Amino acid sequence: MEKIMGVLTVLESIGVFAFAMSGAYVAIQKNMDLFGIYTLAIITAMGGGITRDVVMSRGVPVFFSSYRSFFIILIAATLVIFLKNYHKWTFIITIMDAIGLAVFTVDTCMKAIASHYNLLAFVFVAVITAVGGGVIRDVLCSRVPTIFRKEIYATASLTGALLFWALYRFAGQLVTGYICIAFVIIFRLASVYFSFNLPKIKQISHREEH
Repeated sequence: MEKIMGVLTVLESIGVFAFAMSGAYVAIQKNMDLFGIYTLAIITAMGGGITRDVVMSRGVPVFFSSYRSFFIILIAATLVIFLKNYHKWTFIITIMDAIGLAVFTVDTCMKAIASHYNLLAFVFVAVITAVGGGVIRDVLCSRVPTIFRKEIYATASLTGALLFWALYRFAGQLVTGYICIAFVIIFRLASVYFSFNLPKIKQISHREEH
């Protein structure tokens, strides 16, 4: 159990760093000032986890129990600020966002297993944690959330959570966690590279009907 708790701490730190970079980068793209950049980094990194803890009735959200997450966010956002003109930032942010998606999905899967959740609750908290911060970020930036408009995003988290549920009884939580992290990252990046998208339903205009 101690080993799993240690892994969870590492996963949360990685996820916080990755999503903080994503939030800071989007804020810079939207021409926000320093306060806006750091605020969006914090919201992106912590929004999903805080939502998870509220839904799971865990009392005070874990992100408020120590200063570690805030220091990680400050480091990540500051790094993006100083290297904002690096020509490969879009590529790096895409990778970091995929890592954040994967580790927060698996991190919450492990917490949900410990809480003896059924499948429906298990999948819900895993996905809402993985995508919640990004959704809040996009809403604050006045744009349609990524999960509703492009590539495979929430679907990668959902599939990873279902894979975790199917495997952990046979392979154990740690091995399953590593497998699912790799799966979600590869699934997400492949969807970006090959432009995979879920089907969209187009409304038929009145002109087309005639």
